[in-house]
Amino acid sequence: MPDRYTEKKALLPSSYVEFMETFNGWEGDLGEVLGYIALWDRESIHERWIDYEMAQNLNDRWFSFGSNGGGEMLCFDLASGGDRIFWIPFVGMSGEEAILRSHTFKTIADRIGEIHGS
Repeated sequence: MPDRYTEKKALLPSSYVEFMETFNGWEGDLGEVLGYIALWDRESIHERWIDYEMAQNLNDRWFSFGSNGGGEMLCFDLASGGDRIFWIPFVGMSGEEAILRSHTFKTIADRIGEIHGS
């Protein structure tokens, strides 16, 4: 069975796929507006999907790919077909608790690029 990233790659935003193919994850502070984030590498995405029993708690609609270093995970809503980023609490782990955090992953990728000077 393929890892979760590979399995869902065709449904993920192109800006995210491009980022993952280049960096395979990232962690750091993106400033006042975006805050601290940890973008999981491909292996961690799959491990957390299994270890945190996300399939039972979230369903296949949500693709979790990182956290804010606190109590929320970063997710894409695959059913929407967009690249908006939502935060979902680890405790309770329900899509009904999703909070829109960023309208595009490209915003995050661009900010990381600024930090790295690329």
